Amino acid sequence: MKKFVVFLPILLFTFSAFAQNIPPYSILYDDTQVNRIYITMAEDSLNEMYAELENEYEYAVQFIFDGLTQQDTLEQVGFRLRGNTSLYSGKKSFKISFNTYQAGRTFEGAKKLNLIGNHNDPTMVREKLYFDIYNYMGLPMRRVGFAELYINGNYFGFYTVVEEYDDVWLRDRYGDDSGPIFKCLYGSTLTYQGTNTGAYNTYEQQNHEQKDLKDELVMLTDVLNNTPLAELPCALEPIFDVNQFLKIYALDISCGHWDNYGANQNNFYLYHDRISGQFKFLSYDCDNVIGIDWLGIDWADRDVYTWNFDGRPLVERLLEIDTYYERFTYYLKEIANYYMLEDYWFPKIDAMRDLVAPSAVDDVFRSFDYGYTYADFLDGFDTNDIDGHTPYGIKNFITLRNTNTLNQVESFDIHPIIHHPEISPLLLTEGSTVTIQVLVEDDNAINNVTVTYAFDDVPAGSITLYDDGLHDDNLAGDGRYGNTLTLTGAEHALHFSLTATDNASQTSTYPTCGDIFKEIGYTSPTLVINEVLPDNNVTVPDASGEYPDFIELFNYGIYSVALGNLSISDEPNRPTKWFLPDMLIPAGGYVLLFADDETEQGLNHVSFTLDAENDELAVHAPVTSGYAIIDSTSWNDVPADISWGRLPNGTGSFTLLSYITPGFSNDVETDTLPSTFEVTLTNNPGNGLSTLTVQLPADELVRLTIFNTEGKSVYSEPSAYLTAGLYSYSLDVTGLGSGTYYLHIVHGNQRVVLPYIVL
Repeated sequence: MKKFVVFLPILLFTFSAFAQNIPPYSILYDDTQVNRIYITMAEDSLNEMYAELENEYEYAVQFIFDGLTQQDTLEQVGFRLRGNTSLYSGKKSFKISFNTYQAGRTFEGAKKLNLIGNHNDPTMVREKLYFDIYNYMGLPMRRVGFAELYINGNYFGFYTVVEEYDDVWLRDRYGDDSGPIFKCLYGSTLTYQGTNTGAYNTYEQQNHEQKDLKDELVMLTDVLNNTPLAELPCALEPIFDVNQFLKIYALDISCGHWDNYGANQNNFYLYHDRISGQFKFLSYDCDNVIGIDWLGIDWADRDVYTWNFDGRPLVERLLEIDTYYERFTYYLKEIANYYMLEDYWFPKIDAMRDLVAPSAVDDVFRSFDYGYTYADFLDGFDTNDIDGHTPYGIKNFITLRNTNTLNQVESFDIHPIIHHPEISPLLLTEGSTVTIQVLVEDDNAINNVTVTYAFDDVPAGSITLYDDGLHDDNLAGDGRYGNTLTLTGAEHALHFSLTATDNASQTSTYPTCGDIFKEIGYTSPTLVINEVLPDNNVTVPDASGEYPDFIELFNYGIYSVALGNLSISDEPNRPTKWFLPDMLIPAGGYVLLFADDETEQGLNHVSFTLDAENDELAVHAPVTSGYAIIDSTSWNDVPADISWGRLPNGTGSFTLLSYITPGFSNDVETDTLPSTFEVTLTNNPGNGLSTLTVQLPADELVRLTIFNTEGKSVYSEPSAYLTAGLYSYSLDVTGLGSGTYYLHIVHGNQRVVLPYIVL
């Protein structure tokens, strides 16, 4: 059911912050079977795709999914090659995009799929195995399934189906997608290169393209490289998830993943999580692992403490700090003793081999690069020296790497490792119950975990967190501790820290310095959705002369309102669909947004369109304020070229408006204009030199004003009391520059609004 909001509600957008790592089921990644994917496309398009390897154009194809128990057909699906060096391999990898030709479309919860050919790997399952271990360790789950690929009826081979890092993935794992995610290509060492974001060209921002958020990445490299070592934990931990990186880096070493940050300076993502405030380090393109080598290095034997290459500050600086060195050692031992235990994984590896073998035997494409045979496929699981790039079989590598790891690591009695806590709800309000949950790891049993808290800097007490399955802590004994506290008075802020003590009397505190701050309550800015034109055909053009739907925001207050940290969306479950531009709306000011899904046309073009038949719209506060709804509206069956807006202006209920008034008040009192009140404008669009002709039906005061798209007056003629008759105005606005403006002619209580386009 849609909500009809009259004026300035503060509603809470809530979800479970504890749902990360528990994505919804999808048959796409069901690894108990090998699905089939059929692509049908024009032969000339297929030939062109193979001839122009670096062309990222997405060809429109028919997609058929055969999941043995489920079959589906989708038309107009995007299809292209993917990869860097793998573009030039004999066996290609592909990307499938369900939302290219139909905005917002998903299939089984996915907007995009990566079909990985694994041409370097005779078994074709090493990346799948890497992420199985990755997920088993409790890292943010990335799912991998199996599929046979057919193009135009021809079998193109066996593929792994790898989940995309996109907004869907981010919301499933972190409960939010409002932060930037960067794809880190070859050369991404995280060294500081100054404040100019242009120097960081190997880090590609993958989302929220209307804002360049690379300055946040620059800030991370500055802190990492330029903070004195003794101060680094206090400076880095609030903005970077150190524990997650140490765990992933230990896994990379344990799996011989050299095509990574530590050795080959690439193949990772960084997501700036707005809820925790921390950058999260994520792995991808993990096919050169578990016995694959291209550098002539024995990755199964290489010393774990000098495994990385030089010039990797995220490794070198962190391992100079004793606490992090001990945690890194702990993770290495845990992986060898538990997460990569042969008795657990070898039967699963055998089952994986048997499952995919029928698909591998007929895959002739796997032989195109290194001549891999079906015998090589079988031997790749437990036989060394398949070729110069495969010195180890999968099982052989795991056994030797585990043995060498345990022989190389030092012995420590570590302090408890406290991860960043998860707080629910996101927006705390008076009287609400606050749930605090945290993961604690240790090589000893944990004795107790305590939260000490204060309200408005006044100490208020402490609570004990439990891992018994009875205190909002997930499952008993899973290392997650939880409990609740209740806000009772008129508090404005909650401050808290966590302490964990193990049975060896080792104690840790989180955060290392200071405390965690959570605002209580939220004060809405004086901002409303004031007018919406959800089916604009011929009424209000944009600067390019097109007629997109528009949204008008209005600041009804006495102070300016900053928009930069707010967002607007037409999807209730995706509040950060589009961030408002970094600008101020002055008191009484307007901002016009074009809803055309053409963000490349300017900062006021949003990333979605509107539906006149049935749609809704909301402006949201930042994630730190729980995405509180600042203002919202919904509508049904709005006629073409008719506005849906507030009457009275800014404060009233929504209704169909008699006039379209972009950048101007909705308060027009008369429903119809006299037929003899006529207005014409020459040279529009034009160069800014025009003639305006006005036919007045009666004696009346006349005002003529030109506004820009932000509702600011940029030109006006003096108001004059005129008698009935024909009047002509020569307009010269060439000094305003090209763009869209709105000419308002007011005759008494009547108004005409004309779009005025200066070329």
